[in-house]
Amino acid sequence: MPSASLRAFVVAALVVLAAPVQAIAQSSTDAQANQPQIAGDAGSNTTARFPTNKQNEPTVALAPDGAHAIAGSNDEQKQPPCGPGPVRGATAPANDCSFFPGVGTSGVYTSSDGGATWTNRGMLPGYNDTGAAVAPSAGPLPTSAAAGSLVSDGDPVVVFGPKLVSGTFTFANGARAYYANLSAFSSAGRPGNQFAEQIGVSISDDNGASWFDPVVAAQSHGNVFNDKESIWADRNPGSPFFGRVYVSYSEFRPPSETAEPIVFVFSTDGGLTWSGQNQISQAYNNRARGGRQGSVIRTGPGGEVYVIFEDSDNKIGDQQVVVVSLDGGVTFSHKITISAIRSIADPIPGSNFRTDSFASSGVDQTNGAVYAAWADAGSGSGRIVVSRSSDRGRTWSAPATVSSAKQGYAFFQGLDVAPNGRVDVGFQGQTTKKTTTYGTGNASINSYYTASTDGGKTWSTPLKISSAASDPAASAQNNLQRQFWGDYNTLASNDATALFIYTDTRNGQGCAAVDAYQHGVDGSGPATAKPAPPNVCPAQFGNSDVFVSKVTP
Repeated sequence: MPSASLRAFVVAALVVLAAPVQAIAQSSTDAQANQPQIAGDAGSNTTARFPTNKQNEPTVALAPDGAHAIAGSNDEQKQPPCGPGPVRGATAPANDCSFFPGVGTSGVYTSSDGGATWTNRGMLPGYNDTGAAVAPSAGPLPTSAAAGSLVSDGDPVVVFGPKLVSGTFTFANGARAYYANLSAFSSAGRPGNQFAEQIGVSISDDNGASWFDPVVAAQSHGNVFNDKESIWADRNPGSPFFGRVYVSYSEFRPPSETAEPIVFVFSTDGGLTWSGQNQISQAYNNRARGGRQGSVIRTGPGGEVYVIFEDSDNKIGDQQVVVVSLDGGVTFSHKITISAIRSIADPIPGSNFRTDSFASSGVDQTNGAVYAAWADAGSGSGRIVVSRSSDRGRTWSAPATVSSAKQGYAFFQGLDVAPNGRVDVGFQGQTTKKTTTYGTGNASINSYYTASTDGGKTWSTPLKISSAASDPAASAQNNLQRQFWGDYNTLASNDATALFIYTDTRNGQGCAAVDAYQHGVDGSGPATAKPAPPNVCPAQFGNSDVFVSKVTP
């Protein structure tokens, strides 16, 4: 049962306050993380065709040594291009750009210079169609899957934690990296995925150069669909749960996904085995209650576990909420409301990719303060807001706005707290020529950074950290019916650096035929036949990369 001290909650004020400005000296550089587009193919940045050239939903983690970093994304570099060919077959329609069954989509990229430059290492090893380095066996893993029996299905999250050495967690010999993603079992040969998503976790003890075979941290069953997982490791040596690893995710249950709880598991042995699945939120959706999605885990200096997620209420609207554990993830409090929210427009006017208001979070290890950031439309346009708790999540400050109209319609933020207590926030902002339509050349997206060094009381003026703008019309869903930007970006920081990783189409091109098709699909224009990108689109149509901006505060 949750402790009595965590049962109380206070709903944060509905007024979103503009944050005062502080001066922080900043500089930044940016680089393509998936470099080159196809691992080992130096020319693929220009030769890869849609959807082989498509990456999104990036994640990044910084090792404690400050030099090594690992990133991941939904990566289609192993997916075949549209139309007929050796994979899809000679009779495949030229407008067939669909996901090819049994081909993994979780990419891995590494840096050894603190995130300034990156190497594309291909697909996450141990899954179908990888061919990348696999670390020596970690021994019998009761919940592991034999190499090749799983397909990696993206939604990646990466984090570093201490290594387990002779039964003790320590950073003395480097760090252990954890890469969580959706994964599905496949049968022999090259069959289709079964779409019953497991949560797979891979571990690396050499900063991403090689990986152990994946372990199934959370299994699926029947028609249950697991989605949008988060993974975190307790990295504070003073915590009673130092080294423990946590995973949360949304579990969509039949019939028709009428139940949608947040579910939680943990590992006490460095990711080799995992606890039973624990439902930590309400499950059932009805006329009064909507779904729960976008969970994110962080830990405090005393071992506190915070799981923040978006909770839908059809009567009072959406809320950001948190559940808290004080016993290493065994039990959790009832949900505590952080703030009522107004979710951003889906889509943002001027483009047509899907959006969300999922939260990012971080904890100050010097004083235990917890921060939550999300994109909110309470001002009438998308703005990034930040709320703070100084009492282990029981009460929260009114959200402070840290972006402005100068950055456009803000979305897909990332937040982290450096060891010295600096709070870093990265986000993207869209400006448009016309908000009443969308298509090639209508919208422009850039990335920005802001920080606070006084516990969120004041924030620096947002700094543009993308060296080139992106056109969202250069991105596309595989079915071509909408643009596609994924569901999130991520930020990781230490005292010297903040790394913000984001979807970017500076190297891509839009396609007039696809624009017209999308307008026909949503009824904003006349219906047209589904186009065949190889025949009617520029070579770089659909080229969405993942870029990392390295910020020096």
